[in-house]
Amino acid sequence: MKLFRLLALAAAVLPAPISGSVSEATIDSSGNVITNDDTIDKTIRKNEELSTHVTNQSPFRSDIYWDDGEYGTLISTLDPEESASLNTYLGHQFFVTRHGVKEGLFVDEKRLVFKVGQRNQQFYIPKNAAKSTKLCQDRFSVCKDYSKNGGCQSSPGWMIVHCCESCDEALNASELIDPKKRCSKENLNTPEPVWKAGDLNKLFESWATNETLKDEFGLEVVSSPEPEKYQATWEKASEGAPWVVVFNNFLTDSEVADLIRGGEIEGFERSTDQGNINEVGEMEKVVSKTRTSSNAWCMHSCERLPGVRSATKKIEEVTGIPYVNYESFQLLNYEKNQFYRSHHDSSSTDTTPAGHRILTFFLYLSDVEEGGETYFNKLDLAVKPKKGKALVWPSVRDDNPTYWDARMFHEAKDVIKGKKMAANHWIHMNDYHTPNDWGCTGSFT
Repeated sequence: MKLFRLLALAAAVLPAPISGSVSEATIDSSGNVITNDDTIDKTIRKNEELSTHVTNQSPFRSDIYWDDGEYGTLISTLDPEESASLNTYLGHQFFVTRHGVKEGLFVDEKRLVFKVGQRNQQFYIPKNAAKSTKLCQDRFSVCKDYSKNGGCQSSPGWMIVHCCESCDEALNASELIDPKKRCSKENLNTPEPVWKAGDLNKLFESWATNETLKDEFGLEVVSSPEPEKYQATWEKASEGAPWVVVFNNFLTDSEVADLIRGGEIEGFERSTDQGNINEVGEMEKVVSKTRTSSNAWCMHSCERLPGVRSATKKIEEVTGIPYVNYESFQLLNYEKNQFYRSHHDSSSTDTTPAGHRILTFFLYLSDVEEGGETYFNKLDLAVKPKKGKALVWPSVRDDNPTYWDARMFHEAKDVIKGKKMAANHWIHMNDYHTPNDWGCTGSFT
């Protein structure tokens, strides 16, 4: 059994009216399923801390959220047949979703919620809990307010998936809830790809012959298809090898500091992998078994930090690829013994609107006393972390940038001594921001 503590939030939520008592399940005035005796004990003081117990009898790994009046605060994750105790207050309400997405669980098409009205309440996620067959619905009570305040226009993808009913008039959301329609090239007005055959080599060759980049950023060609011509420093570099370059002093100390600060602002969490995609285009987040680091995504306040903005601008200027093709900075924290096993940053083919991740621009934010190298498995090439250094490699082929370069599998070696901080921009073949805004990248953060 798990034990979780919900902090003193009694003043934030007022007690809600609840329907009459039943032995097992009933429907309240909002159409929600209440799974046990739901009368309010009038002897309970508003600020009295209560304990409730939740058991997951459903076949789904389930997330329990405290209903904070917006889109919920995650309190607990329960596997099937697992239980948890929650410390809470009178009038608080919880809702349940399938793990990793905000797709609510229902009983007979009625949303499953728990309303606290008694001491020592027992709540159950029943065996017949399931996702709704109705795709277009409002998942949160705040949806109508978001819609009135322009949310449908400013965040169309998020709102279509989470607030479909409230955005139906403004966006035809009941049609666009289907990702095949929402994410079509016609709807997104997808521009021409940033690279064609031969452009990859042109970019790296321009770097390798640019004396200014060598003087200003310490450009070093580690590997190239013509190692002798471009003075590759890797002793195993051979004809036809892929491009790998480093900028030994790419970041300033203030840029490093702001990127680290941005991770602290956003909050580091255990790194996840991409899971299954549901009918509306949400990609499930699953705890990684091959990646033990923590990460954060640099958004909102983080992106506005001066050092973060200047680092991104510098990458734009060096690559010639506009920021609309970039994913937000991923900020990484590897403690002792943490790692990321062998993986590729792209897939063999990619037909999504944003296209392949064509370049990884990887920034080291700390020195590491021992371990933590970026190791290219198929090349037997290791790059040691160094504060301020940038490591850059392509994930696609020069002769066909719509297909991956299978030689570019890599891993983050175990940190043996010290700590590794890093950040990276993944750069896509096409505009990434527009598909992301429309909920066509699987992410709805």
